Amino acid sequence: MDHKIGITLIGMPGSGKSTVGKLLAARLDWKFVDLDALILEKEGIGHEQILAEHGAQKLLELENRYTLKLDMKHVIFSPGGSIVYCAPAMEKLKMETLVVYLDVPLAEVRARIGENPKNIRGIVGFEEKGLAGLFAERVPLFREYAHYTIQSLGRDPQDVAGEIKKHLSN
Repeated sequence: MDHKIGITLIGMPGSGKSTVGKLLAARLDWKFVDLDALILEKEGIGHEQILAEHGAQKLLELENRYTLKLDMKHVIFSPGGSIVYCAPAMEKLKMETLVVYLDVPLAEVRARIGENPKNIRGIVGFEEKGLAGLFAERVPLFREYAHYTIQSLGRDPQDVAGEIKKHLSN
């Protein structure tokens, strides 16, 4: 994967993308970019408010736009799980980065994010499909776009970051 210039972590909410991403960025001395935080910084409002006031289509448009603008060189990128609905962004990420799917079973995702409205309000499609529906819809897309899948259930985030780093050098 030496032609890849960055790493993108994809997966369901609560799969550990931000936690592992920050650890990996520190190990590689690369920049960590959380797409949710980037949108908040640039737009002045977060996912929850964008969804509530403008709808899912607007949020997906913003996710796509900001991803397409990113320079991926030496970046660990952590987008929301809905990025897999943005084909142009995913094609860029697949071409320019090592895309790693952090695979966590539905029961674990549910345990990590719970049914707390504060945790789920910013998730595209949650109200219509529920967590199980989103899981069923997104997992095939995660698998399709990923170069590499890591089963991360029960694993220390440091260990997961180490495995990704090792895979990057192969």
